[in-house]
Amino acid sequence: MSQQAYAALGDSLTAGQGDLDAQGRPVGWARRLCSLLAAQTGQPYVFTNLAVNRATVAEVLSDQLPALRGAHPDLITLSAGINDIRGAFRKDAFAARIDRALAGASAKGTTVATMTLPNIVSMLPLPPGLRSVAGELMEQANDAIRCAARTHGVLFVDAWYSDEVADPAFWSDDRVHPNARGHQLIAEAFADLLLSTSTLAGAGRS
Repeated sequence: MSQQAYAALGDSLTAGQGDLDAQGRPVGWARRLCSLLAAQTGQPYVFTNLAVNRATVAEVLSDQLPALRGAHPDLITLSAGINDIRGAFRKDAFAARIDRALAGASAKGTTVATMTLPNIVSMLPLPPGLRSVAGELMEQANDAIRCAARTHGVLFVDAWYSDEVADPAFWSDDRVHPNARGHQLIAEAFADLLLSTSTLAGAGRS
């Protein structure tokens, strides 16, 4: 049976922060997604996680995408942007970077999926006035993610509108990263999307 290759790009969310196994090693939604896809398609997956804590979209472009040079995975996921919001955010510059990142992933000729930023505004340790500013910046980033995804035929999970992220049981103690349950729910959302709308739905089946 042939193997499917899956490469995950992104920041601490994809790296698995907030979701540790019994040995204290990060698991995360991307690894959980790999297991779900293997179980539901009956086909083994080879998983490579290139995500790095605190990564911005610029670092995905400069470090993570180049690491795939010469490789042709069957699936690429790219989830980043929250660290761009924390810096000197400019909507046009962010839009250009996320467009380049999703274009670069799509150029591999593979299935590509991404995710908008979840609405964590109410949990941020900020005064109410700054929360509204943070929310506006996150919505601008999400508009850019949606636009770039549609431009390049990239599948996306619109986490901004997810009801689950409003539940405290979704989050780890830092209130920024999901816990194991939260990561599992993200993995399931990606699996449902991929298996219902992409060529992965037929993988491993005759």
